[in-house]
Amino acid sequence: MLCTASKWLITLIIFALSACSKAKGPDTDPPVTPVEKSLRAQYEASSSLWPKPVLDEGITLRELALMPAGSVDPVAQRKILALGKVLLFDPRVGRGDNSCSSCHNPATYWVDRKKTAEGIATHHRNTPSMENVWYVNGRLFHDGRAKTYAEQIAEAIESPIEMGGNTYTLPAKLSAVDGYLSLFAEAYGDQEINRQRILNAIAVYSQSIVSGETAFDRFLKGQYTALSDQQIEGLHLFRTKGRCLNCHNGPFLTDLEYHNLGYAKDHTGALDNGRFIATGKESDKGRFRTAGLRNVAQTYPYMHNGSVGTLDEMLDLLGQGMPQTNGQQVNGELSPHIKNLRLTSTERKAIISFLESLSSEQSPTERPVIPQ
Repeated sequence: MLCTASKWLITLIIFALSACSKAKGPDTDPPVTPVEKSLRAQYEASSSLWPKPVLDEGITLRELALMPAGSVDPVAQRKILALGKVLLFDPRVGRGDNSCSSCHNPATYWVDRKKTAEGIATHHRNTPSMENVWYVNGRLFHDGRAKTYAEQIAEAIESPIEMGGNTYTLPAKLSAVDGYLSLFAEAYGDQEINRQRILNAIAVYSQSIVSGETAFDRFLKGQYTALSDQQIEGLHLFRTKGRCLNCHNGPFLTDLEYHNLGYAKDHTGALDNGRFIATGKESDKGRFRTAGLRNVAQTYPYMHNGSVGTLDEMLDLLGQGMPQTNGQQVNGELSPHIKNLRLTSTERKAIISFLESLSSEQSPTERPVIPQ
């Protein structure tokens, strides 16, 4: 028989072996595989928690966001708005051939959907949308040469290829119309019609034109079913592989800066100098202000010269690093943000689907009664 000491020794050995078999060290623990969130789950959160975007060096992150309120109080300024609307639709503000609304058509999201604007003569640039123009303050026209709304509106009215009018003789022309005397009296307190008041009224009405709520806005507000899976994939690509956030950022999806994408030839074959016209700097040749992307699916064609007809064509060009096709060429130096991204057709479709989520319903705009 075993002695007592031997029994205790055996018991201790068995206990030790048992404990070792149950307690595995770090080398034997099964690896814990983190559960990766789906793309939808990653974006169904505050934008501050979204996946890190792909930004070029020197670019400060301005995340996509809800659109802020506009600059015009529709109640306090309703009488000036009423006057400005009439002036914007009246061809007599120019030579009489067309009005501001001839190119900025409210029925087509305030553009004409033509390659280049058609006024008295054919313009060499595409008509930009008037939606959210209040946000473009100080950077008006494609090249930003107008710093004030009065400056921009006066140039459009007086341009020999746009409206062919004269803002200095216009007050006398309008003063001969009784209906205008009443409208100016309601807007400004007396019947005086002068150049400053005309330009101010049109400017106030222009700044009241804003885009509506989009599916993407509703998504940002927490209505996560507002975007499809494909649109969320497109949002992710927009912020990452597509590198779109470098220039198209913030609530209006524009940095309001000037970039060179090439495609500098106008319809006559001449090179458009772009921002250089405003600054005289060689480095600004061929640069144009980044377009905002709200309602971008509705405001075709694209580029400053309307040379790109569809979003798919635009995404294809950007994804290839902007090859200068159809005889186009770079004037100046191509933007360093332009890179060959090798986007697949599936990825392009997803980005386009996201861009379509930036469309809002078109608010009906009744054409005003023009005083005779």
